[in-house]
Amino acid sequence: MALTPLAPLSLNGRGGSRAERQVWTPPLPLRERGQGGEGQAQPMLNWLIQSTTDLPALPAEAWLSPPEQARLATLQVAKRRREWLLGRWTAKRLVQAHLVAAGLREPALAALEITPAPDGSPQLGAVAQADDPVLGAALRTLRLTISHSGERAFCALAPAQTLIGADIENVAPHSAAFVGDYFTPDEQALVAAAPPVLRDTLVTALWSAKEAVLKALRLGLTVDTRLVECRVSPPATGDGSEHWMPVLARCNPALAAPTSMYCWWRRLDTAVLTLAAAPA
Repeated sequence: MALTPLAPLSLNGRGGSRAERQVWTPPLPLRERGQGGEGQAQPMLNWLIQSTTDLPALPAEAWLSPPEQARLATLQVAKRRREWLLGRWTAKRLVQAHLVAAGLREPALAALEITPAPDGSPQLGAVAQADDPVLGAALRTLRLTISHSGERAFCALAPAQTLIGADIENVAPHSAAFVGDYFTPDEQALVAAAPPVLRDTLVTALWSAKEAVLKALRLGLTVDTRLVECRVSPPATGDGSEHWMPVLARCNPALAAPTSMYCWWRRLDTAVLTLAAAPA
C-alpha cells in the first residue's frame, strides 16, 4: 500500500503543525556557555517531537519494514504498542526531513528500519541497502535516540561519531525519598535551595538530564544514577523556560565514559526535554 503524501517537515523551525515545528538544528555555541574545552567539536543536533494525534490512520505495513512489523506483533499491551509506534513514526519523520535538508531524495518510511542494537539502543538501517547504497551510506553517518512520555515521543539525530541521548519527562512531584535515593549530595542541595514553585521542574530536569546522559552512554538505567552528576540552571522566574539552557554533567570515572558531556534542557508546556552529547 502506498503512503499518503505527507507535509514536508522543516528543519529551520518554520511551517507544519505545532509538533512539526519542534524540529531544530541548534548552533550550540558550547564554549561560550562554559561547557567543553578549547578545540572540542560542537555537535549539530536535529530533534523532533510528535504526539499520538500525529500518527497516521494507516496500516502498519504501509510504513514499517517487515522486521518492524514482526516486532509490533509481539507487543500485546496497547499502551506499549502505541508508544513504540509513535517512537518509530517520530524517528522516521525526523530522518526523512534530515535527509531532504541534506539534499538527498526523500526515502519511503518503510525503507527506513529502526532495530535494537545489542545494548537495546535504536540503530538506523535501510531495507535492501544493496538497492539504494546512497541511502544506506547516509544512514550510517547518523546516530539516533528515542524517548517517550505520555502521549508524546521525542527523537534526536547526531553524527555517527557523536554520542547522543534525549529524554522527555512530564513534570511531576517527586518525594524527598526519591531525591535522596537517586541524586548526589550536590544535586540534593540544589533541590533544597530551589524556590517551591520551581522544585518539581528542577527535580524533573535533573532526572531527565541523567537519563539523557545514560542513554548517550548506552547504559540506560543499568547503573547507579548517582554516577552522573548534573547541575541544572533553574530559570530565574516562573516554573520553567521555553529556551534551551545548558546543563553541567559530570560522569564518575567508574563509568569509563567522558568525564563531562554537553547537555541542555528546556520546558515544553507540561514536559521537560533534555539532550546530552559527547564525542564517541
